[in-house]
Amino acid sequence: MPGSPPRLPLDEALPQAADLLDRDAAQEVLREMLDGAGGAGGLRVRYLAYRPGERLTVQYELTVDGGRRDAMAWLDARGAGASWYPADPGLPALADPAAVCRSLGLPDGPVRRLAWVPGERAALRVGDAVVKLYARDTEVDEAASAIGRVGGAVATPGLLGVDRARRAVAQRAVDAPALDLADAPGRAGDAAAVLRALRLGVDVDGLRRVGPDEVLDQAEAPVALASFARPELGGRLHAALDALRRHRPPVGESAAAHGDFNVGQLLDAPGGLVLVDLDTLCAAPAAFDLAAYATNVVSGRAADGERSAAARRALAAADPAAGGADMAWYTAATLLRRVDRAVRRLKRDWPERTDALVRAVEDAVAAVTA
Repeated sequence: MPGSPPRLPLDEALPQAADLLDRDAAQEVLREMLDGAGGAGGLRVRYLAYRPGERLTVQYELTVDGGRRDAMAWLDARGAGASWYPADPGLPALADPAAVCRSLGLPDGPVRRLAWVPGERAALRVGDAVVKLYARDTEVDEAASAIGRVGGAVATPGLLGVDRARRAVAQRAVDAPALDLADAPGRAGDAAAVLRALRLGVDVDGLRRVGPDEVLDQAEAPVALASFARPELGGRLHAALDALRRHRPPVGESAAAHGDFNVGQLLDAPGGLVLVDLDTLCAAPAAFDLAAYATNVVSGRAADGERSAAARRALAAADPAAGGADMAWYTAATLLRRVDRAVRRLKRDWPERTDALVRAVEDAVAAVTA
């Protein structure tokens, strides 16, 4: 079996992080921390959330008794812990989906996990419903409100119920596949039409505002993690961030925006695209969602740049006035938010991919500052 991906640098404030991120060492740590992990092997890191010097959360996949199981571990200055899925301290309702369904008035049935970000959120398919679980009360309120706002303007799964005590929201399930990265250029025109309907049909009163400063704030944590993982790139990353701050455009006119727009948020239903995951609904310049759609395909692979450029051309052709002069800036800024992508997935080639992401950011910034 291939060895672990290259190690991250030592975190002097959280030295145990190195063991949680190394395949062999993490297996030993989990054997000590988890019941039933004595014979576990074949460990793989699926996802990590890491603020160097502060906190690390890791999602694992392991082989136990010939089957696959998921686990999580966390570490901060106060200590460390681990649990088997579905036990998640940040999402206590995840361990008892039947109770969640009863509270929402949904029929009990087989549960299939659609998504899980440890300590943050999860999505489950239960019968004809999708149940989403959140870590914070405000996220429940925002998700339910967004579904109600958007439903009259854009095709999106309807709201079935809210259980604030369990931080759960239920929506109707849509039996349709999500678009994938290869679809991004070819379906950009359809994606632009969804965004246009969102801008024209959804009232922004009371929505949080996202402009250039907020997007750059979102980029700070990815820049910090990528700079920690590849210290030799830190100066270049902070130079890119500073250049974007100096050249940021005025906020300009804002309209309803998805806030995390990408091909994975679009279901390819027979009647047309269905927009999902409205938790990040906001008021923002049109260029924000358009740029995010194009840059979401960039993860440090060889063909990413060509695919992203093709998506941008198709978006511009479909909605010529939407991005305007700010499109280049938002392209660079949303790309900067992705510089830690390969590290967060702990890809086996994460150093090379991170290098490629930084070069892509620099090229995008150069187009802004030229």
